[in-house]
Amino acid sequence: MNKDKVIQRWTVNQANDNTFSRTIYWLTIPEVQKRYQQKATKCKYNNWAEYCLKEFLGDRLPVEKMLSVGCGTGGLERNLANRGAFVSCDAFDITPASIEKAKSQAQIMGISNIFYQVVDVETIDLPVSYYDAVWFNGSLHHIEKLEYVCIAVAKSLKPNGYLFFNEYIGPSRFDFTDRQKEVMQSAFALIPKEYRRCFIPGYPYEFKQEVSIPNPKKVQETDPSEATRSAEILTIVNKHFHVIAKNDLGGTILHFLLSGIAGNFRSDNPESIAVLNMLFNIEDTLLELGDINSDFAVVVAQPKS
Repeated sequence: MNKDKVIQRWTVNQANDNTFSRTIYWLTIPEVQKRYQQKATKCKYNNWAEYCLKEFLGDRLPVEKMLSVGCGTGGLERNLANRGAFVSCDAFDITPASIEKAKSQAQIMGISNIFYQVVDVETIDLPVSYYDAVWFNGSLHHIEKLEYVCIAVAKSLKPNGYLFFNEYIGPSRFDFTDRQKEVMQSAFALIPKEYRRCFIPGYPYEFKQEVSIPNPKKVQETDPSEATRSAEILTIVNKHFHVIAKNDLGGTILHFLLSGIAGNFRSDNPESIAVLNMLFNIEDTLLELGDINSDFAVVVAQPKS
């Protein structure tokens, strides 16, 4: 994998890219985010991190040591710090610009017990039986050396420690099945034109013409780490961990179906929310029938002895 290209890509993303903006990215729609977190927590808590802390660490909080891998600009760790989850937390990311921003934000908030470092987790030797919990928040699907990292993380956890991750686990490089693409295209056709207004900079039409289904080759060219082995995550995790909980989050249709048109769906527009609910029902029904599989999941696991 070309790590320099990956670093460059994520430096651009965190600095000035519109990929995760409110008008473009699916999970920035409040109703979509609420649905996602309800699935992540079995409707018990506000978000997946709170679910992991209260359901699995509970009375042990604050634990002594946590680790966040692929921390990006550090939102998860600051959330955990505000909840009093740890005495100390290491946080690793391969992109120096992201680490600098994470450090800056933590300093602004007066948080001094998160230790951000530029680290390539695919090469580091983690300390043995050291961490009470290790977290991946949308970063595990960017790891190519899954076996190495899973073994290293399992060894680094204390015997009663936990692996927590919130991840894309769908087809690698977004190489979707014909059925998944068919469903996305059919659902897109059901969206009234006024809710297909496109917010992607440089898009040649006012309204989006079709679903932005990725080309796996172009995905790899743009970011060599993107969904590099995502379809293998659960298989490899199961080899080295006992999976305690796996909460499916969907996203199989919605992830790319709503890409670029997210800004059309607003809480103050009941008609747009009605369209969203239609799309939710389509995805949930097909997931329940086993016609499609969930592309996202929250997983809780403990290392095998």
